[in-house]
Amino acid sequence: MNKTLHQQRNVSMLSLYANQIMAPLKNSRGAAAVMVAVTLTVLLAMGAAAIDIGHALVARNELQNAADAAALAGARALGIAYEGMTPDQMANYTLTGGDQAAIVAAAQATSALNQAAAVSVSVNAADVQIGLWNSATRTFTPTANQPRSVRVVTHRDGSANGPISTFLANVVGMSSVNVSAAATAELAAIGSTPLGALDLPVAISELFFSQFGCGDSIQLYPSNGTPQSCAGFTTFLQTPSNDMAMRTIINGMIDGSYQVPPTTAGVTHIEFTNGTLSNPTWNALTNLFILRSAGTGYWDALVPVYQGGDCSPSGAIPIVGYANIRITNVQGPPNHLITGNVSCPLFQGGGVGGGPSFGVFTTLPGLVE
Repeated sequence: MNKTLHQQRNVSMLSLYANQIMAPLKNSRGAAAVMVAVTLTVLLAMGAAAIDIGHALVARNELQNAADAAALAGARALGIAYEGMTPDQMANYTLTGGDQAAIVAAAQATSALNQAAAVSVSVNAADVQIGLWNSATRTFTPTANQPRSVRVVTHRDGSANGPISTFLANVVGMSSVNVSAAATAELAAIGSTPLGALDLPVAISELFFSQFGCGDSIQLYPSNGTPQSCAGFTTFLQTPSNDMAMRTIINGMIDGSYQVPPTTAGVTHIEFTNGTLSNPTWNALTNLFILRSAGTGYWDALVPVYQGGDCSPSGAIPIVGYANIRITNVQGPPNHLITGNVSCPLFQGGGVGGGPSFGVFTTLPGLVE
């Protein structure tokens, strides 16, 4: 009996001892299970981030492509509107409802040709803005007065096209993400001219624009050394640059046998005569003015703007941009006088943007944002 009781007591002690040994192990298994669960959640969240963020970034790039294309299309529609205007209409233009509708429609139609995360990108009319871009501050200001820029915002969110559904981020409570992109296209200052675009053998110094601008008067000849009268006769690319070459060019402009070659701001150097013209050359210039001003009494001439402030230019000097001069008075012998006004903004079809702004802009847009 005592032996049996002793054996039972030993079994109980062994059982208690075993429980004491196994208890920490059981607790370790519980902690391990918690750690595994936490680790799996973190890994799943990281996987969700990698997949869903990557998917959102791809969609944003697609939205950016749509915004870029839409802004360019809208700005081109704005350029087309300017192409149908006279210089006076350009200088006094206020955006009309019809032109605005055409610009918005062009942007919307082009955006719809693009997809973001397999959804065609529609654009709200309110997300197409027309105005001016400030390159210095990189800001856009909506305005109806002589606008030159179009800004478009594309969305995949509640306002347009719906948010982008996630793949794995649902695990952490994120079922969708909102993505947007913006682009601005501008009718930039022209940086080059095609064959025949320049039609007056005179260039003006950039010094003029240090103190004067649109609407201000300018005396192209004689030059008196002030910013408002700082210009020179040019034979463009032709050398030697002299009176005879000038007369040949002017007579060629009159009969249509001569066109000024293409030029590019910052690249092309033009030749200057640095001298007075003979009476026969002045007479030819007067005849050219009479031809160009027939019916209006003035001649809108696109001219190069040359680098520096030399008011008696000679030799080859680089072009830095272009300006439009409304020539109102050309007098031959004995007065020898050319006067006019800087007319802008002017929008020149066929030119390529990219030059400094002297009031003449291309009707072909480029992206600025």
